[in-house]
This record gives sequence, C-alpha cells and structure tokens, in this order.
Amino acid sequence: MRGMTNTTRAPEATNIRREFEQADLGDRRRTARLVAVAERLRASPDQSFPDIMLRSSELTGLYRLLNNDAVSAAVILEPHQQETTRRCVDATRVVAIHDTTEISFPGATARRGLGRLRGEADQGLLLHAALAVAADGSQRPLGIIGAHTWVREELGNSRHPDGRKKCGADYNGETGKESARWWKVVDDVEHRLAGVDVIHVFDREGDAYPLLRAALDHEARFVTRMARDRVVLDDQDERIGRVSELLVDVVDVLRLEVELSPRAAKKTPKVTESPRQARVAQLAVGASKMLLAPPQYIKGEPLEVNVVYVHEVNAPAGMDAIDWVLITSEPIQTTAQIRTVVDAYRQRWLVEEYFKALKTGCALEKRQLESYESITAALAIFLPIAWQLLLLRNLARSQPLEPATLILTPTQLDVLRAAAPELHLSRHPTVAEALQAVAYLGGHFIKRPPGWLVLGRGLEKLLDLEVGWRLAHAARENCDRT
Repeated sequence: MRGMTNTTRAPEATNIRREFEQADLGDRRRTARLVAVAERLRASPDQSFPDIMLRSSELTGLYRLLNNDAVSAAVILEPHQQETTRRCVDATRVVAIHDTTEISFPGATARRGLGRLRGEADQGLLLHAALAVAADGSQRPLGIIGAHTWVREELGNSRHPDGRKKCGADYNGETGKESARWWKVVDDVEHRLAGVDVIHVFDREGDAYPLLRAALDHEARFVTRMARDRVVLDDQDERIGRVSELLVDVVDVLRLEVELSPRAAKKTPKVTESPRQARVAQLAVGASKMLLAPPQYIKGEPLEVNVVYVHEVNAPAGMDAIDWVLITSEPIQTTAQIRTVVDAYRQRWLVEEYFKALKTGCALEKRQLESYESITAALAIFLPIAWQLLLLRNLARSQPLEPATLILTPTQLDVLRAAAPELHLSRHPTVAEALQAVAYLGGHFIKRPPGWLVLGRGLEKLLDLEVGWRLAHAARENCDRT
C-alpha cells in the first residue's frame, strides 16, 4: 500500500496520538482508551459524544474514562505539555501568550462543582492558559505549555458584605485572589522551559504589581500592556509624574505598517472592545526606561522596566486609533530590540483564536457532562485538539506555499484527490491548496479562510474517508496475495 501506514509518523498538525500516548493513567488499558477517545474526538471535534461514539459500549467507555477518579485533567494534559516542551526546545525562541476565558454551561440543571461567572443564573468555570508560539516570525503555535482552571463560589470579593467597594489596601489583604493564577502559570512555564529563550506576553490584566515584581525578581522576561497610569520615580525615588505625562517627551524611533483584522464588538468582564474594520495602520513607536512606583498600599521595590509606546498615525476618522503602552523587561537600546517587543505583543491575538477553536471548533460548552471533574478531564483532551486546529489555520496563513506533507500524510492527499476530483489537486500540492480541499469537503466553496466549524467538518470527512481508503487497499492486497 502506498503512503504512510504508521500513524505515529504523521505530521504533528494531524497526529493527535502523539499528544496522549505517554499518559500515565495507572493502567495501560486506560491509556489505550484515552488515545482511542482522543483520535475519535479529533476526527469529529464539533460533534456530540453520542454521535462520535457510534456504539453504546464506546460511549459508556468514554464516560467511565472521564468520571474515573484516577483520570485527572492534569494527568491527561501532561504528555501534551511534554510534547510542547520538546517543540519549544527545538524552536529555541518562544513567546508564551497568557490569557483567561470563561467556559459557560447554560441550562437549568446544576452541574456539580461548577461556580458562578457573571450572574447568579449562569454556571461554569474559568481557564487560564499559556499558549507557546515560535518566535521566528512564523507565529506557529507549539501547544499549551501551562493551564489552570478554577471556579468562583461567589461573584467577587472586591466589596464588603454591606456592598461598599473595598479600597486597594483591603483588597490586597485578601487571600486566594484569582490574580494569583498569573504568576502560578508563569512559574510553571519557567520550570518547564528552563534553558529556552521565552518571553511571557500578557494583556492589560497582566499589569499587576505583584505579577511584574515576581517576574523581575525571578528574571522571567515579559511584555504586558499598561492598564493603569502608573507613577514614575527618579533615581532618588522621588515622584516625577505619571507614565502618560512622560510619554509626551518620548521620541518616535520606528515606523511600522501593520494590517489590522476586522473585529466585532466584544464584551469582557472588565471592558467592552469597540468594533473595528480591517485596515492598514501606520504605527509610530518610541521607548524609554522608567522606574514605576508600587501602589501606595503595597510596601515593595519600584519596578525598573522599559516602556514602549505604540500609537497610530493618521487613523481614519471615526476609528479608535491604536494606542498601546507596553511595559517590558526586554532591552530597548536598538530599533530591532524595540520591534521585537512590539512583535511579541502583536502575537497576543493568537490566544484569542485558540479559545475560538476550543469553544467553536470543539464545541466545548455544548458537552453534556455532570461535574467539574468530568468537564475538566474532557477539557484536557480538547486542549491539544484545539491546538492542532489552530496550527492548521496558522500554517495556511504563514506557510501557504510549503509542501502539503507538512500537514497531511501522502495517503490523506490521495484521499483528497479521489474525494474532490473537481479541484484538480496536483501531485505536489501546497499547504494552502490542501487545506482549501479539506474545507471543500466541509462545505466551504469560497476563497476566504474557512471557519472553525467548516475546517472541523472537512477534517472529519477526510479522516473517515481515509479509514475506508486503507481498508479497501488492505483488502486489495489480500486478494492479490491470494
């Protein structure tokens, strides 16, 4: 039979087995079941469990696996994190993008162990993830290198029982604050990637003194967007103004032209982002070293950091201009170093795309599971699957002219040619051509990049057809031998 027969040799963008087969579940049979479940879910990530597991015995086995006390989310995810570490070592330079998302499970039925999200009527959990991305300009996602989940028993502890909002000093004294997750995951990533050149990227929620102080003290490199106008000190720790006041004197040393993608209005727990039309933005960039004072209610050393100011020049009327103040540990002596800081932060959108792959491409929030433990176990299986979906989309954008064997096996390409002859897929197709054919199988007939659901449906059909293809070739070989 022509083509690959060993699935462990398949490209990493489609070989999910490699991300689970080293899981230590205490029993080889459990590990084998986990691998089988992951492969079935990978083939149909947006379908319901009953639709994926065609036999009742398989469905029962899936639920037993997810509800087994010996099968925790951390144990399931560990081999993927080890594979991600290996990919990061091979890449040598990595950006670890951190962010948090809410995972909501609507419905009147209470699910054991879940908590509140934004209102008393909803239920769910929160996921804080660190997505590793190659820092070579390709923006190639390497996997989930850190993850932390938790639930809220209450809707916040920033107010007193009588409703009065706590001052910063009172709130700072609280134990078990959600914000502690940031350093917890950064510290975990630092230990896993010891010896790897890694920069941690945060959005505005990462602009927190305890996090930045810990990062500087432990020499963890970072780039974050400033969320609050901080006080700046001189060498004698005397106040000389605020960051916004000193930015007026920062000289632009770099001009960049960047393409901005369209954005729908999005509401997060703390801010509402305005919609945006696609455009090419002209950005001016300057940088300065600053000594930032700690909050008045915290006794700590000032933050000796670099500040990179990115602002849009001649923004279209009626559009919100790009205006970023980036706080970083990275050097800014040269324009190349300043650009590295800007480029690192510009990759932050990839983690938002990843969450879309997780929620839309894998239909995570539609899963009918009854407890926090079973939900997080399923989440640990879907985290690597969502990474592969994101990787496929990334390769289509960043390396469209590379050989299609980067993402699909020769056998899968043969299946595509047979399943969609009207596309006239060449003998040596590119990544872009192959993924366009996969999207075509999923019902995508236009040239713009396919969405998560279409891409998932196309891959599902391709993998199903591949099974039949292999069986037919095996039967033919048996006949030939006979």
